[in-house]
Amino acid sequence: MRECRHLFNDIDPQLEAAARAKQRLDAERWRDELRPGAMRLFAARTAKLPWSRGLLNALVEELYPDDLFTELVGNLDRVPRWQWPHVLAIAVALRHSWRRDGLTRIARRLHISLATNPSHDRSHARHPRPSPPDSPAHLGPVKALRCASPPPRGAGGLDRALGRARDRLLRDGRAALNPVHERRNDHA
Repeated sequence: MRECRHLFNDIDPQLEAAARAKQRLDAERWRDELRPGAMRLFAARTAKLPWSRGLLNALVEELYPDDLFTELVGNLDRVPRWQWPHVLAIAVALRHSWRRDGLTRIARRLHISLATNPSHDRSHARHPRPSPPDSPAHLGPVKALRCASPPPRGAGGLDRALGRARDRLLRDGRAALNPVHERRNDHA
């Protein structure tokens, strides 16, 4: 019985070595012979592949995002199509953000500013308007023009350049205007 066990113990390492050699040969054959043809076929069949949720999920999965991704994006299946570039940019940034210089490089490549200086922040929520709520500055451009007093030398500059100036008055562009060549004929 001991001799049989000894034979089986000798055969197991030989079978394992043969199995590993076969796997190695199969992998080499795949890479060298079969893979290029399979990838050409794949490339031809995906030439007109549209964006899809499956493609988005595959791309995000390939980037191995961590739990912070879910915190930033939420449920990936509920993200609307128009936000997919945003989602992919976050996934790529997370992949590169393990070091500060990695995040900086990917942000630069994607033309994303990482500046934390308030002057670079485009958010208006943190910076209340300096003017009081009843100020003409809070009005739309047309209403603000109606509230503004004309400059001392008149406001014909821009309006005249557009062919709208009449007697150097401010105009909001709502009234029907005569074309420039008709006005010139009227004054002649």
